[in-house]
Amino acid sequence: MTAVPSVRHLVRGRDLADARYHEQIGVADMAAAAGLSRAHFTREFRRAFGESPRQYLLTRRLERAATLLRTTDRTVTDICLLVGLTSLGSFTTSFTRIHGCTPTEYRRQHPPAAARALIPACVVRAHARPQNRTFREARAGG
Repeated sequence: MTAVPSVRHLVRGRDLADARYHEQIGVADMAAAAGLSRAHFTREFRRAFGESPRQYLLTRRLERAATLLRTTDRTVTDICLLVGLTSLGSFTTSFTRIHGCTPTEYRRQHPPAAARALIPACVVRAHARPQNRTFREARAGG
């Protein structure tokens, strides 16, 4: 009977995916971080976390892409590349499967940061304040 690796080993692989999702890492890299063979890591990861390491990594990337769509004005292509994916078509298909709409539709439903930027009241007051002139200065200058 073989010993089942502790979840701690699997967490090392999962932590690698969380920290470096934007890089070109794969299941082999996650397995190496856990100190396990790829097949054994995949099997135990699925048993411990309920999804394959590949699906976990894709989910992290798509979650980050959704955040970038909501909070930045970057293009969909830029976001695809920023989260570590290389195919815009695959990105759109996967994003639609997870979120129920295309990245462009998602962005339309969640306007970019610039559309929601609020100007603090203190800044409005500072710029709306009249110039520091007295009545005499205003008459003398004009």
